[in-house]
Amino acid sequence: MNLDDLKDKLVSDARVTWERIQESGTYNQLRDRYENMSPSMQKVTLVGGAALIAFVILSIPYRYYSQSQEYVGEFEGKRMTIRELLKVSRESSDIPQIPQAPSMDMIRSSVENQIKNANLLPEQIKGTEVADNNSKVIPKNLTEGLLQVSLAKLNLRQVLDLGYQFQTINPSVKLKDMVMTANREDARYFDVVYKLVALAVPAAPEPPPEVPAPRGKKNRNNSGGE
Repeated sequence: MNLDDLKDKLVSDARVTWERIQESGTYNQLRDRYENMSPSMQKVTLVGGAALIAFVILSIPYRYYSQSQEYVGEFEGKRMTIRELLKVSRESSDIPQIPQAPSMDMIRSSVENQIKNANLLPEQIKGTEVADNNSKVIPKNLTEGLLQVSLAKLNLRQVLDLGYQFQTINPSVKLKDMVMTANREDARYFDVVYKLVALAVPAAPEPPPEVPAPRGKKNRNNSGGE
């Protein structure tokens, strides 16, 4: 069916529909009322009818336009959510794995070596002590233990340098607390207690064992000729 045939069919269907409307009683009643109206009322009725028809015609595409806008907004929201999820996934994969903390004896030995390298006087070294973690900030089941380092008569530079060195022993060893008070004999110096906590980092899962590749079957023809 070409365009001319389609046009003729639409015109024919419209003519048949109009004839049916003209034969209906409702149409005849409305026509009689319209003819009995004054010319000004007839004009108002025509304008109102035209406006009503235009409103009905325009409301259809507007409704589809509103629905399309809602669909676009929903699509944009889901796309942003997916982007945020992908961003979080990439950031989580880029976070380096924290190694397991060394034993408390190894941490204690490292701290004592750093104190020795700091060239402190014997009277400045009060000692180190391994204790249980009783902090409310880090639960006890998430730590391997706590090392308390007590030093005396430190200047401010020594306080900062030793704190930094203790913090860099291992990524799983953190400086949980530092108590600093002025020395009683000389207020220019400080007595400091460092509290280092070793995090209980779970061991990384072992990679699954490699499955050996299946061996190829020998060629029977070659084996028969040997």
